[in-house]
Amino acid sequence: MPYLQPVPEIQGWMGPGELSWLYEKAGQMESVVEIGSWKGRSTHALLSGCPGPVFAVDHFRGSPNELDGAHREATKQDIFALFWKNVGHFRNLVIFRMESAVAAKYFANKSVDMVFIDGCHIAEAVVSDIKAWAPKYRKLLCGHDGTYRSVQQAIRKCGLAYKLEGGIWIVAP
Repeated sequence: MPYLQPVPEIQGWMGPGELSWLYEKAGQMESVVEIGSWKGRSTHALLSGCPGPVFAVDHFRGSPNELDGAHREATKQDIFALFWKNVGHFRNLVIFRMESAVAAKYFANKSVDMVFIDGCHIAEAVVSDIKAWAPKYRKLLCGHDGTYRSVQQAIRKCGLAYKLEGGIWIVAP
């Protein structure tokens, strides 16, 4: 059964096909970590699919390189409040309101089934997220915006083979 975006629609950049993919994959997992949750669009799909905990990791201040663009809203509004309004009702939601690298220290290696990376898209930030979180997953390491040159460079710099499904990058098993 495909994932249906909730009404009212949660603002974000992930398309319906990608949301359905996340929902389906999360349904095969017992735990998921999401790096970069913004207002909860992708988080909603993960929470709806996964029967176990979904750990949302975000500082909710926007990406530094996007504060004059896509994340400008973070300079004027409380993004965490919007996130909470959109997904705070899920019983399987666990929030780590902090930097990605700091949150990673709370997880043992191979302690979560799936890690989904969609934080800052600057190559160095993606490399940092991959290095911090790759040891933590058991079944699936993936992320968003795999068509971005900076994201592709970061994945390759980490020595990972990957494939794309739409805008989602998936580390080959």
